[in-house]
Amino acid sequence: MIGALLGDLVGSAYKTEPIKTTEFDFISPTARYTDESVLTIAIANAINRSENYQFNIRRFAKEYADVQGGYGANFKFWLYTGGNEPYNSLGVGPAARVSPIGWAFDSLEVTLAEAEKSVLATHSHNEAIKAARSVAHIIYLGRNGASVGECKMLLSEHYGYAIDFNPDDVRASVVPESAAPVVMPLIFSCAFSARTTEDAIRNAVSLGGQSDTLACLSGAVAEAFFGVPNPLKQELLRRLPEAFLNVMAIFRDQHTTPTLRAG
Repeated sequence: MIGALLGDLVGSAYKTEPIKTTEFDFISPTARYTDESVLTIAIANAINRSENYQFNIRRFAKEYADVQGGYGANFKFWLYTGGNEPYNSLGVGPAARVSPIGWAFDSLEVTLAEAEKSVLATHSHNEAIKAARSVAHIIYLGRNGASVGECKMLLSEHYGYAIDFNPDDVRASVVPESAAPVVMPLIFSCAFSARTTEDAIRNAVSLGGQSDTLACLSGAVAEAFFGVPNPLKQELLRRLPEAFLNVMAIFRDQHTTPTLRAG
């Protein structure tokens, strides 16, 4: 989940002042973790403890209610009304928090089933489910040696996401958007056009739009192919709360990470 958390941190600095370039201060002094990181940690904690996803999402969201950027209106209504039923949103929030599931399980079948469970804690729309499953699916494949070409084909055939462009082709036309059918091809293009996880995050931020969410998603995918260099990991870790670090340490100890390929 390091790539997701790093992307969220980097993108947070440019959310209210979007940029359209990959040349920027990578970790700005104003960068802060946002709701995407809080809920990613919630998913990781649920896995660590073999607990219900919804319970952990509620717990962490309420504990970090004042997180930078805040939560979406639909999510906040769901969080504080006390109901357990998911709402019919096609947003990419569940996809942005799903990365721990892509790393935690030893079979694709279980990975996809757990991804869907994590979505249904809050969202019921099929596009939200499809988006989260696609991210977990590609992370699982990437960490197990699949090529970018294989992943592009799978995304087209199984999810209907055409990744036949690169960020340079669309940068000028991208506007803030949270609907999964629009966002998902963009974030996969950012990851698959990159040579490093940093490149993928830079691509995502350069699109403007919801930069923390785009960068979180692109970083999550890219990590499975390129890893995250230690200096960037350390810079991220020093900016996260101790409670997050504890969850991450347990997750790392419980789930053996295969050696990542550098390309």
